[in-house]
Amino acid sequence: MHRLSDVGAAGAGASPPVFLLFSGHNERAVVALCRYFSRAGLPFVIVSAGRDDAIRHTDYQAQVKLERLDRTVDDALLRAVGALAADMPGPLVYCPTTEFINDFVLRRRAELAGCGLQVGLPERGVYDRLTGKWASQDLMRGLPGVCLPRQLSMVDLRAPCVLKPRRNVEGTAVLYPLLCDSPQALDDALSGLDKSLYFAQEYVRGQSHYLCAYLARDGEHVAFWQENLMQQAHGKSVVLARTGGNPGTDVDALMSRLHAHGYHGPLMIEFIRAANGLHYIETNPRFWGPLQLALDACPELLDLFARDHGALPRRHAQATRSGPHYYAWSAGARAPATVTHPAAAALPDRAQLLRRYDLYARPDTVRLHDGH
Repeated sequence: MHRLSDVGAAGAGASPPVFLLFSGHNERAVVALCRYFSRAGLPFVIVSAGRDDAIRHTDYQAQVKLERLDRTVDDALLRAVGALAADMPGPLVYCPTTEFINDFVLRRRAELAGCGLQVGLPERGVYDRLTGKWASQDLMRGLPGVCLPRQLSMVDLRAPCVLKPRRNVEGTAVLYPLLCDSPQALDDALSGLDKSLYFAQEYVRGQSHYLCAYLARDGEHVAFWQENLMQQAHGKSVVLARTGGNPGTDVDALMSRLHAHGYHGPLMIEFIRAANGLHYIETNPRFWGPLQLALDACPELLDLFARDHGALPRRHAQATRSGPHYYAWSAGARAPATVTHPAAAALPDRAQLLRRYDLYARPDTVRLHDGH
């Protein structure tokens, strides 16, 4: 069982919503949201993940109002968040940045609401259908210009293929897709694997694109496209990206479909443009790692998120310059076997782009630059 320590309380004053961030998971998205709230003049507080949490090495350490001494999520955390909400001058609004915490919040939604925490996510059935690798395919079927990767039998599998979890969270474990690009990689993936939790698809090779969006409760949406340039191996974190154009689908039709299904909130949807078409890969209904690109290139997306929760940004966010805009995570690019996507092939100096656009290479996070 973990311990929690109260390290401060919000001051008195007016009663706008106060945004709640959990650091220690998806830290790059957390930093981008801290920057946005600071720029927009919106109050926010942070629950840290221990004294070594990276947020302690940023200008936002003063916003830490609750400290978790490990990453356990349980009744003690629920009670601590309830006590934190009671100390706030306005309603406390949960910011979804991690599947692990989202799962806990949605399971305990009624109790958290009773404690004063607003959860800006749809009902769990709606959320699960969108975040689930298996279930979300039905929502994308028939979307103009989009096809689904071919499904493979789990019997007598051969590489290359991808094994995807049917559900993202099982018990206390977050499950991730397993990219098997060789017979050895497939053997390693299948070793000890509970096949009932996974399904198999063809391995789609091509250019990766993210549709980054916020869909409000009333159906309004703001979206932009991110073209991925470099990524950690096995489909993990994107380390270099830039704004890009629509690779070939109807965004308005997609947003209308999701709204009709009952979804509202942030979402990042991956598509891969291959030789045989544009393939739907997965949806993350939460804020994503390269969120800094939204703040730099399409801050209206975050303005809509704030307004959808009753907040009024005091300073209207604007893009920092004309595009294309770049996002980089230099320390993340040092992971073994980093993948270079086709769109990066013609870039003359990727190392320079990684240094120049590292999201931590800014005054508020300079202590993390090139080392975190």
